[in-house]
Amino acid sequence: MPRYFFHISDSSSLDDAGTELPDIAAARAEAVQMSGQIIKQGSMGNLWKDIPWEMKVTDGPLPHGRTLFVLRFTALQSEPPS
Repeated sequence: MPRYFFHISDSSSLDDAGTELPDIAAARAEAVQMSGQIIKQGSMGNLWKDIPWEMKVTDGPLPHGRTLFVLRFTALQSEPPS
């Protein structure tokens, strides 16, 4: 079974162990679920400062793993009306 590595950009959280999943579709679902949990917990750092938060999924530990896909989230807050 392939191993996928989930890396978080703004917290310098590098996944050195990886997670075995049956295929890339399962890795995509896992990345979305993990990202949702992190955002729900409010631990995504500068998201509300218009600084993208990313989860990069690779086929090996960085820096040698090949990037398979990236989830990127950005939040823009409108200025309150005067």
